[in-house]
Amino acid sequence: MDVFFSMPLTITDAYPDWDYNGSDVVARAATKLYAARAKPCRLSPLVFMTDPARVANVIKAAQALPNGAAIIYRHFGKTNRFEEASALRQATFAKSQQLLIGADPELAIAIGADGVHFRRDTHVTAPTLWRQRCPEWIISMAGIKTGEYQNDVTPLNALIVSSIFKSQSSSAGKPIGIEGLKSNVQNLPISIYALGGVNHKTAPKLIGSGAAGLAGIAFGDKHEL
Repeated sequence: MDVFFSMPLTITDAYPDWDYNGSDVVARAATKLYAARAKPCRLSPLVFMTDPARVANVIKAAQALPNGAAIIYRHFGKTNRFEEASALRQATFAKSQQLLIGADPELAIAIGADGVHFRRDTHVTAPTLWRQRCPEWIISMAGIKTGEYQNDVTPLNALIVSSIFKSQSSSAGKPIGIEGLKSNVQNLPISIYALGGVNHKTAPKLIGSGAAGLAGIAFGDKHEL
């Protein structure tokens, strides 16, 4: 794909801070995917996505994750989002974790987040705009299952593609499976993350898929991480 504008050097830097050596199955699978990355990516190989309907205490969830993990804070319009995101920013600092804000660049600026995770968009409009405004940010977007986009995706650090396996999420739709994930990895020029049904049973199946990491909600409650 053609690059529409000159990209800052930081967008192609590799993530330097992942050294997990614990026993959790999901985190260990993420570690193996990290070691096998074919493309540099600034985003942690283990991404926890908050959901107010499933995770009541985002601070506790972040504290249960390994040092160096990434948290995508999705507030869905909560009235206390500034206070909660600010507290989460401090919690992530304490564990050298990355913090991205879901679809709210203004909140990301206000609390000093590391970047933003955007909703899926075939035209990649908002990520392209905000890459120009905040070139140092980590920017991800919800991926399209078919891997087909109308515009350049390289303003993104990563696409988070769902659902790979059967998921409890009402928006997950039909799973694309490991072969669908591999198709995205092979056909797109940026890093691809697996989301949807990723757990202690399915995560090891993704080793060798070419994914840059794992994303999920439920595994954020696993204190053994």
